[in-house]
Amino acid sequence: MTQNTNLVAKAMKDFYNSDESKIRHFVSVYTLAKTIGELEKLPDQTQEYLEIAALVCDIDKNETQSECTKARELLNSQNIDFEIVDRVCYIVEHFTDYDHITGLDHQILLEAYMIVDFKENATPRAEIINQSNKFFMTNYGRAFLKKAFGI
Repeated sequence: MTQNTNLVAKAMKDFYNSDESKIRHFVSVYTLAKTIGELEKLPDQTQEYLEIAALVCDIDKNETQSECTKARELLNSQNIDFEIVDRVCYIVEHFTDYDHITGLDHQILLEAYMIVDFKENATPRAEIINQSNKFFMTNYGRAFLKKAFGI
C-alpha cells in the first residue's frame, strides 16, 4: 500500500463515517483488486492506479454528482498527483463500460467489483457464469471467481 493509497483509504473511511456496509463494500473491492493486481504482477504505477480506483469506484453513487466528480474532489483534497487523479477518474467514470476497457488496472477493477457484487447480491449461478464468460479476462480474476462460486 502506497502513501497515496493510505491517504485515500483514510479519506474514504472518513467520507462514509459510520456507514458500515459502504465501508465493507469498498474494502472488499479494494482487497480483491489489490490481490489480483499483485498476482498478475502489474507494474507499480498501474497497481497504484488500480488500488486507488478500487477505493473510490463506488463513491456516493446516490448523489447527483458523478462518481468522477466526487472522486476527483476527494483525491485532490489529499494532494494526489494530477496524473494519478486523471487515470483514476477515467477508470471510475468508465469502469462498467464493458466494451471500452483501457488497461489491466481497468479490467481488474471490473472483475473485482463484479465478484464482490455477485456475493453481496446473491447473484444466481447462471448469471455469474454468463457474466464471467463475457467479462473475466485475467487468470487470477477467473481463479477467484472459480474459488468463490465453484465456476
